[in-house]
Amino acid sequence: MREAWHKNDEKIYLIPQNLSERDVENHKQIAKKGTFTCPYCEAKLIVKSGDVLGNYFSHLHGEGCEISKQSEARYKKYEKQKKNDTPRHPQILSIMNDELEVLSRVYPYLTSSYGYLDTEFSMYIPDISLKINDKKYAFTIITNISSSTDTTIAKNINKQKQYYESLGYEPLFFIERSHLGVDIDGQSLVLWAAEHEALTTQKADISWKQFLTNLAPMNEYHQILNLPNKDLNVKSIMYITPAGEEIAIEAFHVLEQPFTTPVKAYFLSKPYKMTFSKAFKLAEDTLLLADMQIESENQSIYAEKFKKAKSTFIEQQKELERIREEQETLAKLKEKERQKQAEEKRKDYQESLNNSSYKKADKVAKLELLKRTYNANN
Repeated sequence: MREAWHKNDEKIYLIPQNLSERDVENHKQIAKKGTFTCPYCEAKLIVKSGDVLGNYFSHLHGEGCEISKQSEARYKKYEKQKKNDTPRHPQILSIMNDELEVLSRVYPYLTSSYGYLDTEFSMYIPDISLKINDKKYAFTIITNISSSTDTTIAKNINKQKQYYESLGYEPLFFIERSHLGVDIDGQSLVLWAAEHEALTTQKADISWKQFLTNLAPMNEYHQILNLPNKDLNVKSIMYITPAGEEIAIEAFHVLEQPFTTPVKAYFLSKPYKMTFSKAFKLAEDTLLLADMQIESENQSIYAEKFKKAKSTFIEQQKELERIREEQETLAKLKEKERQKQAEEKRKDYQESLNNSSYKKADKVAKLELLKRTYNANN
């Protein structure tokens, strides 16, 4: 097993896997002196190390207790789930877990643990289990999406969402920012299928939807900004900054663009970086995952841009209407002139026909024929 109860610190301790030989020996010594006990049966634990299993805790006498065996089974399943993640994953996870531990000291009704330590999970194991009173979250960090893994990861995210929700958890997915792709329009994300599945609805998204609903009718967004004429269901995708940068979260608030391949999502404002401590602020037992003051400022900026775009759109429509009216007037004048010329041609033709010598001769010939026919019959 990877976890133990540290008797002096009075908390769960996870044995690191990157210990030097000296550190491993030191862990063995303090374990012998009774520092570590089983979190489930309170039996004394010792430290072992090997090439296959790495560093781990073991019960001093005989096999582990039943609960510790179940914990080890969850850990193995978790390892299998995460086998394709990059080395960056455990670094991000460790910092995220540390921040949540600090938060738990501020809010005593908040508890967090690594997912495989939570006995509620069996089919799928999240990276972190977070509980705030009756509100529960399942965190998953994704660091390795590619053309060869995208479809599989997307299917797994979909299954995990359904599973976590069935247990009463809200699933949250954090994507490493190296996967971020902005389309050439500068205002839309191009998403992997896995990123599309990772979209969620957060408190800031609900605020954005209400803001957009109050700002203008949906059809105006379609006419003026060429947004999807479908709905205003704003969603979030959360990125974690890549290696070489201080770890932080960036959330994009987006509107999905239907029937696009690859999937596109229009983002409403430029993202901003948040430390975990800022992103994990609470409001009514709910994680904010946003700076609501910045969101309010971004909404004001968006409203101003929209008003300018609407004003420009109205002026363009007026100009198009003026051009259309001019074209219609010109077309009417042309048609009137055409009809006038046609009438003049008809009159000229009639007059020419009336004065035609052929017509007169033809009339005389017909009269002569009638006379002959009459005389022949009488």
